[in-house]
Amino acid sequence: MPTSLPPISANAAFFIDFDGTLVAIAPRPDQVHVESRVRHVLERLTERFDRAVAVITGRPLDAVDGFLAPLTLPVGAEHGSVRRDADGHIHFDTRSVEAVETVAARLAPLIEANPGLILERKQTSVALHYRQRPELGETCKDAVEKAVAGTNGLVILPGKMVFEVRPKGLDKGTAVKAFLDEPPFKGRVPVYIGDDVTDEDAFAAVNALGGITIKIDDGNTKAQYRIDRPGLIDWLESLASAR
Repeated sequence: MPTSLPPISANAAFFIDFDGTLVAIAPRPDQVHVESRVRHVLERLTERFDRAVAVITGRPLDAVDGFLAPLTLPVGAEHGSVRRDADGHIHFDTRSVEAVETVAARLAPLIEANPGLILERKQTSVALHYRQRPELGETCKDAVEKAVAGTNGLVILPGKMVFEVRPKGLDKGTAVKAFLDEPPFKGRVPVYIGDDVTDEDAFAAVNALGGITIKIDDGNTKAQYRIDRPGLIDWLESLASAR
């Protein structure tokens, strides 16, 4: 897989994952640090590519806004279940909210019995983080599978030290395609950048559309190119500064 990234046309649209891509992964979701340089690069990139820059993440929308403030970008949050378009309109899928509430309630005793486990409750999904208790990975996997059993319309998505339960049929790929149907993204060449298994749906979707896909660091992937996170920020900065 190439490690040198391809030329990018002025007609590109950028879709960028948050954790592990724009910021380093932290022990707890609330402990990530966003460098001021990253905010500056995103702001310049937005200007350079006519606002066609979006964040695609499993995070809740308000969390992304808090970390990137004062920037307010288009965001595909919660793997596309909550999406804010370039005009600021929020598209919210409520089909599986009750089922997600059931899963969260079923997982609560596990969290109470095991300090270090974190249950991140979102609007349309829930995530069980075990980064601080890696020895409980299999226990968490079994618990999530049992919690989802008997519910409708949910899927389990394993990530880096996390199991996410989210609505079926919605993923980062569907979020990217929804943006590409709207201005300022419509008619542009999509560039997707991510680091985790949760980004593979978007890699597949963008590949099928003739776009460019970039994987951060190692691991099996459908992405066409690979780079490390510091190198990515340097590259985005060079694009944002190009005349």
